[in-house]
Amino acid sequence: MKTLTCSLLILSLALLASTASYAQAETDIEILRAADVNADGVINVLDLVLIASHFGDPLVDAQTPNPDVNGDGSVNVLDLVLVANRLGETVRPPVAFVTVAPDIGSELDIDGTITLTFDNPPTDVTVSTGVAMTDGNSVTITGPFTPGDLELTVTWGDGTETFSYTVRPPAAFVSAAPENDVEITTEDSITLTFDNPPTDVTVSTGVAMTDGNSVKITGPFTPGALELTITWADGTETLSYTVIELDTEAPSITGGTVSDGDTDVDASTTIEIEFSEDVRGLVTLRTESDDNVGWITTFEGNRVMLTPVAGKELAPETPYVITGKVRDAANNGTEINITFTTASAYDGIPIEVTDANFDTVVLGSKVPIVVEFYTDW
Repeated sequence: MKTLTCSLLILSLALLASTASYAQAETDIEILRAADVNADGVINVLDLVLIASHFGDPLVDAQTPNPDVNGDGSVNVLDLVLVANRLGETVRPPVAFVTVAPDIGSELDIDGTITLTFDNPPTDVTVSTGVAMTDGNSVTITGPFTPGDLELTVTWGDGTETFSYTVRPPAAFVSAAPENDVEITTEDSITLTFDNPPTDVTVSTGVAMTDGNSVKITGPFTPGALELTITWADGTETLSYTVIELDTEAPSITGGTVSDGDTDVDASTTIEIEFSEDVRGLVTLRTESDDNVGWITTFEGNRVMLTPVAGKELAPETPYVITGKVRDAANNGTEINITFTTASAYDGIPIEVTDANFDTVVLGSKVPIVVEFYTDW
């Protein structure tokens, strides 16, 4: 009897709804979803049947499907009337947020994008910053975003979500050391400086290590012309170098005015030492007891010069030592230790008188020469 009565009531309501002049205004989505009892997206006679079949039944919290359309705590004809007035209308499903990419808390570029995924196509999407584009179940939000902390609030027809990110400032290239268009060795490194920390750094050759605003690029590099291209998230830069073989050979002495072991060295003039390449370092003239004589040392290209100083003259027939260390441009070092003996202080051959009458003299040469004089007085 209950079934027959409900069926007749449903039929009457359906006919009433189909013949009534009903001007549909903008509808509350929650009312439509309540009227779509079986949640199939369409309000129809199946929803009426579900309500009628639950007449007089006790309600359970969060019951699904829920035949108490108007939420008054009982299933009755009022629920049937509410559904009958919406017959034929469609209902979009509720839209829930599912995922976001990149992950919350990530670092973004100022021109980065954020993609949200929902379980159904969202409607009425608005964002607190950026521009939102909806495509099916996805919403893509593009910048530019302001560098610093970003609190992004996304609102749609069924909810709201807030996401936190850090927006990094763009990094611009500032300088390179060594500078562009110079010579480097196969084992040298190149340091780039940026105005902000760069990200996603790649190089066409070598290995790049990022530390704050700097990127250090190490070899080994191939000898010859080098076109080094550096790419990072905000740009690209190409530097040109000429790569030469690493110098591992220390400078050697090739000449000069004095050599190790020399004797009869003129102590009144500048002493020069020549090397196989340009050098720098510390060289001094010292006594055998290691006292600094005090002569002036100067470097000119591949030469070292020791210049006499007034009041610091060298003693005749005395050993002296040139000592120190020189280095070339590649920092290869050579120890200097040259010992020499100064010449006699006499310009001519010393004469020795051997008798009281001055009749005989001896010339102080390696082979003594005796000269005798005769007088007639």
